[in-house]
Amino acid sequence: MSITLSPEDQKKAEDLVASGRFSSINDALHAGLEAIEEDPEWQEYARDRIAAGLEDIKAGRTVPAEEVLAKLRTYDQKA
Repeated sequence: MSITLSPEDQKKAEDLVASGRFSSINDALHAGLEAIEEDPEWQEYARDRIAAGLEDIKAGRTVPAEEVLAKLRTYDQKA
């Protein structure tokens, strides 16, 4: 599976890891998914973000998966 985060969301995830709150971006995203399951407001937020992401894809505003994976690997090595 491959995902593309907006620059803002990527920075948020990176900041959460840098702060020590999470040991990896994967852990931060996992916590977010758990929150979505528990909170209807998060469900609405997630739907909106997914819709925005799909619009970005249609408009060609994407980052190649290889580039995202390479960056994620550098974070994994730092942890």
